[in-house]
Amino acid sequence: MTKPFTIHVPMRRAKGMLEKMNAFYEGVLGYERDSELNILRVPGHRDLAVCFKYFDSTGSKNESDKGALYEFSIEKNFPSFCKGLRERGVEFDMLARTPGFYFARIFDPSGNSIEILSESFEDDLDASVSDWDIYQDIG
Repeated sequence: MTKPFTIHVPMRRAKGMLEKMNAFYEGVLGYERDSELNILRVPGHRDLAVCFKYFDSTGSKNESDKGALYEFSIEKNFPSFCKGLRERGVEFDMLARTPGFYFARIFDPSGNSIEILSESFEDDLDASVSDWDIYQDIG
């Protein structure tokens, strides 16, 4: 088995944080555990993975602004995908529809910013996020 390209995601050094990060990336985002390599493989991308690397917290309010920015795209069903995340307890910092794409921003348990993009406005389940308080229609 070939070792995938692995992204090191910063993780706060706090009690229980490894369990929270694993639960978020595996249980919420659906990453697949590769116990042999001790990494999480990105769904649909067997040659891409993440692993967590501790960093020491300074306690700064803007510390999450310095964390890794992780971005991924989904092909379609963006509203359904976001609704599923929300049902699993994920809080959204931003959610918008622009003339060309959907955009959402969430944070993992260590405060790393994760952006989700989709150029498709199709949704097989006809889900809508336009009634969410943070939703913005820019365009």
